[in-house]
Amino acid sequence: MSEGVDQVAAAPAAVPAPLRHNRDFTLLWTGQALSALGTQMSAIAYPLLVLLISGSAASAGLVGSATLIGTLLALLPGGVVADQHPRKRIMVVASLTQMAAGASVVPAILTHHVYLGHLIAVGFILGVASAFYAGASRGAVRRIVTPGQLPEAMALTQARDRAATMLGPPAGGALFGIAPFLPFACDAASFGAIGLAAALIRSKVDPQRAAPPPRLPLRKTATTGIRYVLQQPFLRMFALWAAVINAVVAGVRLTVIVLAQRHGATSTEIGALFSISAGCGLAGALLAVRISRLLPGRLLVLTASWLFPACAVGMAFAGSVWLIAFLAGLTGFAIMPVNVILLARSTRIIPDELQAQAGNAMQLCWSALTWLTPAAFGALTDALGPQPAMLAAAGVYAVTAVWLQGNRRLTDIGEGGAAPEPAG
Repeated sequence: MSEGVDQVAAAPAAVPAPLRHNRDFTLLWTGQALSALGTQMSAIAYPLLVLLISGSAASAGLVGSATLIGTLLALLPGGVVADQHPRKRIMVVASLTQMAAGASVVPAILTHHVYLGHLIAVGFILGVASAFYAGASRGAVRRIVTPGQLPEAMALTQARDRAATMLGPPAGGALFGIAPFLPFACDAASFGAIGLAAALIRSKVDPQRAAPPPRLPLRKTATTGIRYVLQQPFLRMFALWAAVINAVVAGVRLTVIVLAQRHGATSTEIGALFSISAGCGLAGALLAVRISRLLPGRLLVLTASWLFPACAVGMAFAGSVWLIAFLAGLTGFAIMPVNVILLARSTRIIPDELQAQAGNAMQLCWSALTWLTPAAFGALTDALGPQPAMLAAAGVYAVTAVWLQGNRRLTDIGEGGAAPEPAG
């Protein structure tokens, strides 16, 4: 644990101001909320635009893949840069880079010069810049709020992201229907908003150090974050568990759509299914802190872990699309307090000077398999049908739950999600 955190732990406890009165946190959260909404709007608009100009579903997926590849490639070096250079400056530069890249799509649409290569390049740039921003913002949040407020900060972050997931795609689709350039213009403006929010932060968000860190070659420091995560048993457990859960969730999305179609669901009803799931996740995020104070953290984690295979089996044999929506929403609700508990605990464990590197390394672990599973579950669904594919997902979930049930590191999470700080 860093020296700065040890000093805080030894100092007399002071009652911090509520987060709603924390100017810098409110600025950062609001800017990120606008950016998340813009990103979700453009996430539906990019494939719509590619389908409009090419009619190819395969081409439509290339932009999203380029964004993911850019993010994955830049996460580790982005973490190193964010821990060794001014975090505020990195957030501003990354946001302005995203704004410029996203805004370049607007004149291309207006002049009818839209090219797939241009859109792929834009997606890649957005992914790379987001990795640098993510590392810097993780470290900034750790410096802006007190350790005791981390669960509430993480809950607000989860609620923000779920709300954007619920509202962004329909808004982006509606704007695209009015004029194809509108969702891209809004997304570019949202990046400008998040850059302005970062520029207005007054708090010192860089790590507290007795001396400047040595400037080592990037090739020697790029793996520092991932090595730290793998050496810390709790972080290693969290990263592995989240990697499997995220991968399967990403994979079964198409399978759920096919299941709903088998029940005669229209495209509107399928959209409502995912909106219901996102809405339940939003409710879980809003109640996450209260739930985590009422119930032991270990119980919440294990309950959510076993709900995944149970609900997957239920969806495989569900008799209606609305039962599928309810079961998906149930897992979305249950996972939110777990995310808050594990993210808050992880942020407390990671030293201040490694927040960006270790945080980006964990994001790399969480996302490492998500590019593979949609194709894998799509092929499984085509070959065997949606019901066997969902049962296969339930099997993977169950194995993960069994592994987590016997993992001693869950005992590090105390009652109500509060965990003791590691010594030294």
